[in-house]
Amino acid sequence: KINADFILQRMINESYDIRVRPPAAKENNTQGHVDVDVNIFVRSLSNIDFVAMNYDLQITFREQWKDPRLAYDYIQGEVPKFIVMTDKDAVWRPDTFFQNEKRAHRHEIDKPNVLIRIMPDGSILFSERLTLTLSCPMHLAMFPLDVQRCHLDMASYAYSTEDLVYQWSRANPIQFKAGVHDSLPSFTLEQHDTSECTSTTNTGEYSCLRVTFKLARQFSYYVVQVYIPSTLLVIVSWVSFWLDRTAVPARVTLGVTTLLTMTTQAAAINNKLPPVSYIKAIDVWIGICLIFIFGAVLEYAWVTYVANLNEQK
Repeated sequence: KINADFILQRMINESYDIRVRPPAAKENNTQGHVDVDVNIFVRSLSNIDFVAMNYDLQITFREQWKDPRLAYDYIQGEVPKFIVMTDKDAVWRPDTFFQNEKRAHRHEIDKPNVLIRIMPDGSILFSERLTLTLSCPMHLAMFPLDVQRCHLDMASYAYSTEDLVYQWSRANPIQFKAGVHDSLPSFTLEQHDTSECTSTTNTGEYSCLRVTFKLARQFSYYVVQVYIPSTLLVIVSWVSFWLDRTAVPARVTLGVTTLLTMTTQAAAINNKLPPVSYIKAIDVWIGICLIFIFGAVLEYAWVTYVANLNEQK
C-alpha cells in the first residue's frame, strides 16, 4: 500500500508551481478555464445592524476544483481514497474575495480551521471556517414592517472568466446549522437564494456568485413598545373631551403632557434608526397620532373661544 507521504513528495516538488493555475480539465471544459464549485455551510447569522447597515456571518466556505498536476490515480499499487492536508499554501487555490466584506476573521483556535482534501483524479476540496462582517444596504420605507435582502458576494480578484469560473454546487449549495433560522432576536430568516453576479470592468470579465438572505423583521416587539403605547396616548388625550371646559389646568395639562410624551417617543424611535431622506411607515403612524393629540388640544381652544363669544353676546 502506498502512503500519502510518498504521493505528496512525488506530486508537490520543484516542478509544481503554486503561482500557476491548473490546466483545464479538457474532458469537460473546452474553454480553457478552471471550474470552481462552491458551497457554504452557514453556522450563524447575527448582529443585523440597521444603523451601520451590516450583519455578521460565520460560515464554512468550501471550494472544489480539479488540478491534474496533483492526480495520483496513475500510480501503480493501492493508493488512498484521498489525501488530507492542512497547509493551505502548499497547493494552488482560487484567489476568492468577498465583495461586500467590511471585516473578516479566520479561525485558528486551537489550530487553523482549514482542510484540503486531494482525490486520486486531482480533484481538490478546500474548506475553511470564516467570520465575516458584510455590508447590507437596507431600505427602511416600510419599517417596522420591512423585509430586508442581504447579500454575500464572492468573486475572483485577479482571474477573469478566461481563467476561472465559479459555479454553485448542484446539490445543496447552501446548508444551515440547526437553529440558525430561529436564532435572530429581531428578524426571521424566511428564505435564501443563490445566483450569479458576474461583472465586467476595465480589466476584464470576472465570475461572481451571490447568496441572498431574505430577512423579515419581527413585528411583535413594535406592537408592544410602540403601537400600543401610542394608541393609549391618543385615547388619553381624548379624555379631555369629557372634562368641563372650565377645568382649564386639567385640560391643558392633559393635552400638553400627551403631546410631549408622543414627541419624546417619536424621538426615541428615530434615535435608533439611521437618518434617511424618505418617510418611513413608523413616521406616518407617529404623525397621525400627533395629529389626533394636537387636534384634541385645538378642540379645547376652539370650544373655549366659542364659549367666550357666546358669553360676550
